[in-house]
Amino acid sequence: MAHGDWTMAELASSMVEKWGVEVSERGFAQIPNYLLMLNQFLESDARLSAGEMQVLIQLVGAWWRKGDMPFPSMRTLAVRCGISDRQVQRAIARLEELGLIKRIKRRTKGIIASNAYDLAPLVEILRNVAEAYPNEFPRRVERTQAKERILKAMRKPAPLKIS
Repeated sequence: MAHGDWTMAELASSMVEKWGVEVSERGFAQIPNYLLMLNQFLESDARLSAGEMQVLIQLVGAWWRKGDMPFPSMRTLAVRCGISDRQVQRAIARLEELGLIKRIKRRTKGIIASNAYDLAPLVEILRNVAEAYPNEFPRRVERTQAKERILKAMRKPAPLKIS
């Protein structure tokens, strides 16, 4: 079974099994492998620096629902990436220049708020990459094996009988 066939409960159980409850309770982000490998598919002058890639991964990690654009502040991105605010600004500008994201100005009650980031261009680019470079080694897991593993991880002890 491909990961795309898993239910949310199966994915959550898999995360708990792999990382433990304490780590999994904080949540997890879905980062496509094609994004992690993006530089190998780009011309050398279009490749992302480590900081640019980290900012992009943080934006993707902050994107929870398809219809809602992520809006982390520059400061939040800087802290999470371990770089300066100015480096984040330059990374955002380059990501926008490369056509990977679109910056959207936001206002909350008339006051300027953090930018939102439209990741639809990135989605389209990754779809094009996936089409041009199909997965040579798709992951396959037998459905019965996966179900057994998940059920085992979720198994609770039998309730105690009081006599």
